[in-house]
Amino acid sequence: MFKIAIVEDQEETRESLNRFVRQYAQEQGLQVEISLITDGAEIAEHYTPGFDIIFMDVEMPRLDGFGAAEAIRAVDADVVLVFVTNMAQYAIRGYSVGALDYVLKPVPYFAFSQQLQKALGQLEKRERH
Repeated sequence: MFKIAIVEDQEETRESLNRFVRQYAQEQGLQVEISLITDGAEIAEHYTPGFDIIFMDVEMPRLDGFGAAEAIRAVDADVVLVFVTNMAQYAIRGYSVGALDYVLKPVPYFAFSQQLQKALGQLEKRERH
């Protein structure tokens, strides 16, 4: 079972990503547990390792995605981070916190499924080594 967090303040986008993860899991025969989180502060404040993949919005009201990612990386070097943003220029900054990649909003299913596949491939590589 894969544990996936979706950290997104916009309800419509959060629910869309949730549907995409469930659709992909069904198509691929995977079991997933999804946590829906509304702000970077919510995930960062008491973070303990346990998620396999985190899809993280960049712009959020209390704590942005980069601040949350820095807090997460301080205690979890292994979780796969994928940023979700509407501004491509933020993508470069994502590499400073070891993000795997980013997805541009509005997020189409195909682009999202490619990133999810890439993230799962990263997890499989780690398990083999």
